[in-house]
Amino acid sequence: MTLAARLDPYIRRYTFEEFHRLIESGQIEEPNQLELIDGLLVQKMTKGERHAAYCSRLYRLLVGLVQEQAIVRTQDPVQLPPNHEPEPDFAIVRFQQDEYRSRHPQPEDIYLIIEVADSSLTYDREVKLGLYAKAGIPNYWILNLQENCLETYSLPTGSGVYQKREAYTPEEKVGIPGILAGELSLDQVFSIG
Repeated sequence: MTLAARLDPYIRRYTFEEFHRLIESGQIEEPNQLELIDGLLVQKMTKGERHAAYCSRLYRLLVGLVQEQAIVRTQDPVQLPPNHEPEPDFAIVRFQQDEYRSRHPQPEDIYLIIEVADSSLTYDREVKLGLYAKAGIPNYWILNLQENCLETYSLPTGSGVYQKREAYTPEEKVGIPGILAGELSLDQVFSIG
């Protein structure tokens, strides 16, 4: 039993299907403010100007590197069984002709998830990291705006832990998983800071 269920036995957990029915029926007025985490409707953190600027810069750089090798999705849902539908800042996913029109990407479709973290750093390191590792997401990055570095995590375990963690400074370059010629120069990312 989860901590939330012990504290409040009236907590209602939702499946993907129930969550989407609530949105489609209009019962959730602002669905873009929520994400489904462990079956719970969780309010997304407000993004400040700094976060938005880094997301904009990183998006342009990623699209230029990835080109037609994959799809760069930004703040769009990914489905992680059994009942998670987070909306990471970025997901680099396998190319699919229909651009995932009929379903959201699932773990087997995902090369990399990136969260841009300023005020959300603790949440991204604890909640999101465990969620992505448990789902088998092979690579998870945190663009850490508090410490001006890129944290990379790989080799996930089913217990919610990544076995490998590395940190890169703004002077370094890092290869983009799943992309043949994709190397991101972090000085280009952090130069707006």
